[in-house]
Amino acid sequence: MRRVMTPSNPWGDDRGQLSQRFQLRNQVLSRRQARRLSRRFARVGVNTPPQRLRQMLAGVPVAADEVADVNFAFIATRLRREQLSAKFKRLKRRGARSLLFIGLVLVTLNFLFCMAYALFSLTLEAAPL
Repeated sequence: MRRVMTPSNPWGDDRGQLSQRFQLRNQVLSRRQARRLSRRFARVGVNTPPQRLRQMLAGVPVAADEVADVNFAFIATRLRREQLSAKFKRLKRRGARSLLFIGLVLVTLNFLFCMAYALFSLTLEAAPL
């Protein structure tokens, strides 16, 4: 039976590596992925060069402040993505409501024009007094 131990600190293990949930499973981060990740981190205020990110995620020992910065950046990018997703959902809902309202207005106008046409045609067919 295999035992799994949790790290003693929330940012990583005692050897100064990133926690398991942020390490890629035996995969090396490509240059493009590292640049993209570095740009995402820069948007939330963490400036880490792509080469350093590749080293960190490859398992090279890192300082505690770098681990904290990277963990903060991962959390902040996730929150930012969730905020953008929520904003998109709100806009989608608002658009659906607007389309429904416009559809109901068009149906109401169509009904009114049909009633006006019916009354107009009835007045034409009536005998003059």
